Amino acid sequence: MAKYPIKDEIDFLIAQAQAETDIAKEIVESIRGKGIDDDKKYYEEKLSLKMLEFFKEEEKVIALYAEAKKNYPLLAELMENKRPYLKEMLEESRKLYEKNILGK
Repeated sequence: MAKYPIKDEIDFLIAQAQAETDIAKEIVESIRGKGIDDDKKYYEEKLSLKMLEFFKEEEKVIALYAEAKKNYPLLAELMENKRPYLKEMLEESRKLYEKNILGK
């Protein structure tokens, strides 16, 4: 799942975002590997590329948020105020980190 050791819930959040991007990449490759050349495949490939673009951008936002959370609390607070889902994602990540990594 992660490319680096997971030391806390912030690392777990980043690892989740990376895993989602990796899954999206696998979906794109799977569709490209079908070898069917028709309108449905074209639509599926376009859709999968848009999905991949979304997850890549989300991964960037999460990485910026993680850096802010660790080093720039004022920026992290601003990000959380403007994008409350980031705080919610971090809380969910904390729960999953405690359950899956710490075994609580």
